[in-house]
Amino acid sequence: MKIILAIIGVAVGMIQTLAFAAEEPAWSLEGRIISADSCGVDCHCVIGGPPDNGLCQFFQIGQIDNGQYAGVKLDGVKIGQAGEFVQKMMGGQPKFTFTAYYIDSGASAEQREALRKLFTGSSPHAMGQPAEVKELAIRFENLDAFGQVGKTTSGTVGEIAKVEVTPIPGGTGTDKPMVVQNGAEPGAMWKALGKASNSFYRSAGKDYKFNGSSGQSIIFAWKGGGEK
Repeated sequence: MKIILAIIGVAVGMIQTLAFAAEEPAWSLEGRIISADSCGVDCHCVIGGPPDNGLCQFFQIGQIDNGQYAGVKLDGVKIGQAGEFVQKMMGGQPKFTFTAYYIDSGASAEQREALRKLFTGSSPHAMGQPAEVKELAIRFENLDAFGQVGKTTSGTVGEIAKVEVTPIPGGTGTDKPMVVQNGAEPGAMWKALGKASNSFYRSAGKDYKFNGSSGQSIIFAWKGGGEK
């Protein structure tokens, strides 16, 4: 599961809509993600299948268009997530072996603290404790082209990561992206399949490179927590 964040949100990892601890503050995140991963363009994770070679490595960058954590508004804040998971069979539960989160250093101090609490709290427990949670400059280019066939959207996280995604057309028209809705990944409301290019992640002892592999444009909606 490719998520930003995830939770972000993928493929996996992202953060999924799960039953979280009642003592955690209520939170919700809605927005857009671009994700590069090690599967082929026909990513089997989308329909709940095992990733290519049984292992998925991914990096994703997202923008929260509408969100809050414990009443702190997160609209416009950018996030990033790296991860690895294994899955042996169709419909099996992904097992995360690595995850790390990144928060836009341009967000307010209150917003950065809220996301740090979220990423290190009980919500992303299915992905394990993060190897690192860092604040870095996160930038998008051509976000207005998000999800459009043949148009590239890219983003960077400091100097440690870049994601570059170009959606591919489906069979009903060359101007319409190949889209999956109601796929296997919780919280991924809409997903345009495509190709990643010139994408990488280098931090926390990992070194990923993505070029010609799966690159996805995702509209996500995650929520969790709640008052006692």
